Amino acid sequence: MRSLCLAVVFCCSAFLHAQESPTGGDLKDVQAKRLQLADRLQEQGDEAGALEVLEGLLKKDGNNADLIRRVVGLQLRNDRVSAAIPLLKKLLEIEKGEAPEYAAVARLMIESEQVEAANSFIEEAAKKFPESAEFPYLLTFSLARAERWPDAIGQFEKTITLAKDDAELLNETFYFRYASAHERAGQFDKAEPLFRKTLDLIEKSKSEAENPEFKATVLNYVAYMWIERGEKLDEAGKFALEAAELDPENGAIADTVGWYHFQKANYPRALLELKKAERLLEEPDPVILDHLGQTLAKLNEKDFAAEYFTRALDLDPKNTEIKERLEAVKK
Repeated sequence: MRSLCLAVVFCCSAFLHAQESPTGGDLKDVQAKRLQLADRLQEQGDEAGALEVLEGLLKKDGNNADLIRRVVGLQLRNDRVSAAIPLLKKLLEIEKGEAPEYAAVARLMIESEQVEAANSFIEEAAKKFPESAEFPYLLTFSLARAERWPDAIGQFEKTITLAKDDAELLNETFYFRYASAHERAGQFDKAEPLFRKTLDLIEKSKSEAENPEFKATVLNYVAYMWIERGEKLDEAGKFALEAAELDPENGAIADTVGWYHFQKANYPRALLELKKAERLLEEPDPVILDHLGQTLAKLNEKDFAAEYFTRALDLDPKNTEIKERLEAVKK
């Protein structure tokens, strides 16, 4: 997801210069002078001032595509994304934009967390370009951010149908996200084969050598899914340990290794790994603190366990299970 593509799609040669004729040749003299003023302000590095002048011009000449491009370019460079998006939509209407331009705007909307608006915009774009796999693919991002997992899964399926054998799109990252959506939807039986497919694609593409952390993330995700459900603990342990070798400074992976040892009733080893996880994370995590509390309780260190449960509740005060565990060790 790269918002810089907008500069390429919309703004490459869009800036007006003082020596060019006034926009469209039909601006009044005062507007031409203001355009020249904006040029001078921008040349002096005062982009905020130039933008103010140009936005004033745009209020009087709202369908001027060249002017819209220039304003959008400055807005994006000055982190005014919310203001740029409506203008980009307007530009699509004026110039009858093609699929890449619609996709660029959709990405920007997703990146700026305009999730519901992005969903509606991408759905309309998908109707306009029904043969493009890009739009169901983009919907998987916006729907995931809205945690609409069944809907996201449907868009993953549409993407596969439309993309056919596009290996560049249907790569290991795609299948990892697809598998994760099934896991988040509670469809564990469907998630597992997709996670395995992800690992197969990693092996075939040899991306492990370039990005070992990604394989570690996938292995850790699958391992934790199994460990939490008490399933396939031996394979889960193998995956977790391999992930730890690939990314030894990852606190989430250390937590998974520790939780694996907890499920195998090796509480001293679990405590060692979970304390490592606590050290590695920059910010306290209620899940790790809860895991430490449970491990210390198993080791009959109830006072220490109570401290960890209390800290976990400070971060996750509505967690009734941790409250019950805290009450149990205080008895």
